[in-house]
Amino acid sequence: MALHRYCDGVARRDFLKVGVLGGLGINLASYLRLSAAGEVADTKAKSAIFINLQGGPSHLDLFDLKPDAPAEIRGEFKPIKTNVAGVEICEHLPKLAECANLYTILRGVSHSVAAHELGQRYMWTGNRPTPALDYPAIGTVVAKEFTAPAELPAYVAIPSTPMRPGYLGVRYAPFQTNAAPTLGKPFSVRGISLGNGITIAEVERREKLLSQLDTAISAADSNSDLINGLDRFSRQAHEIITSKRARDAFDMSKEDPQTSQSFGDHTFGQSCLLATRLVHAGVRFVTVTLGGWDTHGDNFN
Repeated sequence: MALHRYCDGVARRDFLKVGVLGGLGINLASYLRLSAAGEVADTKAKSAIFINLQGGPSHLDLFDLKPDAPAEIRGEFKPIKTNVAGVEICEHLPKLAECANLYTILRGVSHSVAAHELGQRYMWTGNRPTPALDYPAIGTVVAKEFTAPAELPAYVAIPSTPMRPGYLGVRYAPFQTNAAPTLGKPFSVRGISLGNGITIAEVERREKLLSQLDTAISAADSNSDLINGLDRFSRQAHEIITSKRARDAFDMSKEDPQTSQSFGDHTFGQSCLLATRLVHAGVRFVTVTLGGWDTHGDNFN
């Protein structure tokens, strides 16, 4: 049994696994003995991709169908078995059913905030929204705590995200592409891809002028967090534009055509492919957003 250790000592997946195996004679005490004997693998994630399905489908239609519940509670979809014994999900998710051993379903997450935006902020920040303090979202916290290569943004949003940097400030806000890639078409990000005949030398000349202006502005308000954040963005924009590593990471034309096809002929799939390219390049946190799920009426058709 492969086990993994995290900062709290026991991974959530492994804790659940230990609970299930308790009936087979492997309990928490046994787990801790294995851990002390060095049988627990020490793993640590380097990057994360957060797929944000705004207004996402109900859990009753996806991962927790409750087929034995009364008709007024259960949905119309039927459960199917997965490759994990005892775990069933929706009939319309056959590919996810084939790889259920690679993810964990959390069925105990809920909140009592009766508003979409506030509920999402609660989930992203881990703090109940309050007008007294604007809490930073998870991507911002990652960008602050884990450094990325200088020529890459630590946090990228494809194409954008409502997640906010909160009290950590604009310097840890996400780099938003403001566009999504399309299969078979060049993808360019404003501020990264060099278009309209602009050369690296031209960028260097403009950067020198910007540096002179930034010095004058900073002298006028050296204590401004906003100015400091913009200074950082200016430096980072220059590093990104002049960095082959960054431009290659965003250049979807460099991807193997067969791999590109496997992600599907739609902007969401290609956005997920871009996210994988970015984390492989060294970006710490990437969000991919897909909205339009919040149907309310005529859901099953």
